[in-house]
Amino acid sequence: MNLLTKVSGFVGKNLTWLVLATIVGGYFVPGAFSWSVHYTVWLLGVVMFGMGMTLHVSDFKLVLQRPKEVLAGTVCHYTIMPLVAFALTKVFHLSPDLAVGMVLLGSCPSGTASNVMSFLAKGDVPLAVSVTTVSTLLAPVMMPFLVWALAGEYVNVSFVSMALTVMKVILVPLVLGLLVHKVVGEKFLAQVQKVLVLLSAFAVLSILGGVVAVNGAKIVALGAFVVVLVLLHNLAGFGLGYFVTGKLGMGKPQQHSVTLEVGMQNDALALSICAVYFAPAVAIPAAVGAAVHQITGSFLAGLFARNMDRYEARQKAAEEASVAVGD
Repeated sequence: MNLLTKVSGFVGKNLTWLVLATIVGGYFVPGAFSWSVHYTVWLLGVVMFGMGMTLHVSDFKLVLQRPKEVLAGTVCHYTIMPLVAFALTKVFHLSPDLAVGMVLLGSCPSGTASNVMSFLAKGDVPLAVSVTTVSTLLAPVMMPFLVWALAGEYVNVSFVSMALTVMKVILVPLVLGLLVHKVVGEKFLAQVQKVLVLLSAFAVLSILGGVVAVNGAKIVALGAFVVVLVLLHNLAGFGLGYFVTGKLGMGKPQQHSVTLEVGMQNDALALSICAVYFAPAVAIPAAVGAAVHQITGSFLAGLFARNMDRYEARQKAAEEASVAVGD
């Protein structure tokens, strides 16, 4: 168990480097990852089951207790990210495959990594978890609708078919994980938590490695262009998310968490949907996004944490000054 704890801790702390190593490995040793292409949907099911196992009833209570904040975060995510993606397809006159890939990436729910980043940023973690959960539950409707509305000119995909697929790879394992959590209880969950982390990390990295193994040559050919494209999408999400939440008057912890929720996507879901419906090249933006989101999310979380330290120091100084004046 001690070894498992160390390995789990290593994976959690070094996930960004593991993502980059997987991308390099998928390109130079494609045979080691190509097996995962045929099991992408199942691997994502493992990730979503793990997410379901970590959910609590309190995560859903927060939706009722603070509906405005959860709704604001979810609406910001499902408007800013797909619309920015659509704008980028027009500004850069993207090829059909890249255009669909960008729209699909922008249409995904928040990624579970955003919850970790929210914790590192000293944000409102319960709010982050709630936004991730709600956006994920809405994905079977929102993803096919947004792809149809924003990328319908490039591809013809059945709304019902995609909705059922997203439901199968997200809702079924998510609800199953939640039910298992309810049955086994918190004590057992604490014992297997580290195993869930490792299984989820293995699944996500395998999906990513498989996509790179298939698309390595195209990714290299497109090079910096796709990286810049995904980075612009990601940074626009962060920037607009921060701006809108500021205008809505959210507190600093809530603003930081929702900003991270807006800008970080469930890249593994986009990769899985590509494996079912689209040409391999459509997955390139999501594959690049898996690395970009980890790096920028970690960097922004660090900035937010330092900002919170200064904010808390000012709050403490103001309280002390108020007490001194009262005396």
